[in-house]
Amino acid sequence: MISTRVFPTIATLFAVYHARINAFDTPTSRFSQPNLQLAATTVKSTQPDAITPKHLLLQHERESIESLVHERSQARWEGNYKRADEIRLAIDCITVGITWRTILERTNTTLERDDLLTGNLDDVQNFAVAITDVPRSEGGQSSWELIPCAEGIKSMPTEDNVLQLAHAALGMTVSMSEQGLCVKDDEFNRLIAKANHRLKILTKRKAIVKFLSGTASELHGRKAADAALWFALAGVTNDAESDIRLYDKLISIATDELIRFGGNKSCRSKDILHIVERIAMSGSVGPFAQRLYMIAADFLEEKTKCNESENHWDSNQEEIETNVDYQSIIKSLRDSSFGLHSNRSLLGLWRFSTRQRKQKAFFQNAARHYVTIKDEKQTESVDESASRDDTCDEYNWSNFFEDPTRPLVVDVGCGMGVSLLGLASNGNVGYTETNFIGVDLSRLGIRYADGVCNRWNLGHCLKFVVDSAEHCLSKIIESYPGDVEFIMIQFPTPFRFKASDAELTEKGYNAQLPEDAASGSFMVTGKSIEKDLLSEAHRTLSLAKNGKLLIQSNCEDVAVYIMETGVKVGFKASAFDNSVTQDDLIDVGRNIPKRALRWQAVGGGRAMGPHWSSLPILPEYGRTETEVACILDNKPVHRCILLP
Repeated sequence: MISTRVFPTIATLFAVYHARINAFDTPTSRFSQPNLQLAATTVKSTQPDAITPKHLLLQHERESIESLVHERSQARWEGNYKRADEIRLAIDCITVGITWRTILERTNTTLERDDLLTGNLDDVQNFAVAITDVPRSEGGQSSWELIPCAEGIKSMPTEDNVLQLAHAALGMTVSMSEQGLCVKDDEFNRLIAKANHRLKILTKRKAIVKFLSGTASELHGRKAADAALWFALAGVTNDAESDIRLYDKLISIATDELIRFGGNKSCRSKDILHIVERIAMSGSVGPFAQRLYMIAADFLEEKTKCNESENHWDSNQEEIETNVDYQSIIKSLRDSSFGLHSNRSLLGLWRFSTRQRKQKAFFQNAARHYVTIKDEKQTESVDESASRDDTCDEYNWSNFFEDPTRPLVVDVGCGMGVSLLGLASNGNVGYTETNFIGVDLSRLGIRYADGVCNRWNLGHCLKFVVDSAEHCLSKIIESYPGDVEFIMIQFPTPFRFKASDAELTEKGYNAQLPEDAASGSFMVTGKSIEKDLLSEAHRTLSLAKNGKLLIQSNCEDVAVYIMETGVKVGFKASAFDNSVTQDDLIDVGRNIPKRALRWQAVGGGRAMGPHWSSLPILPEYGRTETEVACILDNKPVHRCILLP
C-alpha cells in the first residue's frame, strides 16, 4: 500500500486540477465566438524558449509532482520496486485539465481559418504525467513531462505529409527521366507549393505542438534532413519570391529536432552525422545550415568525450570500412568547411548513385508515391507528346553565360555535377575567369546539379545540359566564341570486362554494363571512330592554345584503353614528375579491385610510367564523388592528361 503521506498529496493534486478547469476560462480570446471552429495557428511567440504544458502549472503544483517522481526514483534506487510501482500507479491517475483558450493565451498564439485543427476554444485539453527513467542512481534522476491525452482539439488528417511530398517530387523526376521526358513544370511546381504550404503550417503549429495529442512531428528525427535531400535530388530550388524558403525551413526543423534528442544517450554519433551529411548532400548553404553544423559539433564533442565506441557503417555499407575521424569532422563543422564537397557528403552521393539495385527499388517506390497522389487528385496523365529528344538543340551561349568569351571547361558525363560545382564556386582554385558546362544523358543527375547551381547563384558561369557528349562538343566547335581550356572525362561507366561463360552466370555479374569497349553504349567509343567522343574532343581542343583532356578512372583497363585510343586519334600523353611506379601499383596497403587483378593476370597494359599521375590533378573542391570513395577505400585512381 502507498503510505498515508502520499495520499494527501494525490488528493490535493486532484482537487487543485479539477478546480483549475473552470479557473482557466477567464482569459479573453481574440475571437468573439466562444465555439468558433478552430483554424490554423499563427505563432507569434516572444518567449526565448517554447512553452510546454509543464510551464502552465503553478509552482506548488509542479513541486507536488516533483516530490512524487523523486520519491519513486528513490524507491527504485533502494530496490523497493513494489513501493515504486505503487507510486507510479498513483502518478498515472493524475490528470491536468486546461482549456485551449488558456493555452493559446499563454503561448501568445493567435488563430486563423485553415484546415489544420478542429475543436472549440473552450474545449479542455487533459494531460497525463509521463515519466522518463534513467539508470538507477542515488537520489533518483527520473524526469517528467505533461503529455496531452486524446481529448480536446485535434489535428485534422492530411495527405500532404512533407516527407511523402518530397518522395513524390523525386518520384515524378525519376518517372519522367526514365521515359526520356522533361518534368512538367506546372505539376512539379504544384507539388512543391503543397510542401511549402505544409511547412508553413508546421511552423505555425510549433508553439502548441506539445499541447496536441498524437503530434509526434511528421519530420521528427532525421526526416527533415531526408526531405531536404530528396527535394534536392528532384531538382527543387528555393523560390526567392516566396515568403518561405523550403530548404531553410527544413534545416530549421532538423535543428530543432537535433536540439530535442541530440543530448539523449540513445542518440549515437552516427545519428547526428546522418543529419548533417544529408543537409550537406542537398547542397544547402547559409546561416541556417551553419547553425545546424555548430550545434551538431557541440553534441558530437560531448559524445566523443565519453569515449563512445561505435561502428559508423551500417551492415549494408560494408564496402568501405574505416574509422571515423570525429575530431576532423567537428573541426570542419565549426570552421564552415563542412559541406557538399566534404568527404562524407561526397561518399553519400557516391553510394546513392552507384547502388543500382537498391537505387532502382527506391526510385520505383518514389514513383509509386507520385502515381498514388496523382490518381487520388485525378490530375492529368503524362503528356506522351512531350519531347523525348535526349539532345539539347539550343546552345545560346549569351543566355548560358554572362561573358561567353571566357575560356570554357567541359565536364563530359558530369553525373551529378559536383566536380564543376566545386570548381565554379571556389575562387581559390584558379578558375575565377572561366565558364563551365556539364553534359550528361541522365536527366536526374542534371536536375540535381542544376538545382544546386541555381541555389548557389552560379548561373552566370555554370551550365548543365542533358545531351550526348559528341553533340555538345560539336556545338562548342561550331559556335562557342571563346577557347576550350579543359575537357574532363571522369570515371565513365566501365565496359564489361571480358568474361567466361561461367562468369556470365555468376550472381551479381555486371550485365548492365556496356558489353565491350567497342560497343556503341560505351561512352568513349562510338560505332564510327570519326564521330566518337575522343575524336570530337581532339577537334575541340585543337582550336585552343593550351587545351588539355583529363582522363580519370578507377578501372585500370578502362584508363589504359582510353589513353591508347586517344593517342590513335591524335592526342599526346603529358608527362608528370609524380609519375606512377611499379611500387605504387603493388602497394600492399592498397585495396586492389578484383577487376584490376584479373586485368593483370591476362597481361593487360599497366597504368604506370611518366604519363600517369600518382597524385590528384584537380584541386580538392573539384573532386568527384567516385574519386573520394576510391581514396577513402584506398583504391587506386588512374589519371592522365592528353594534349591535342
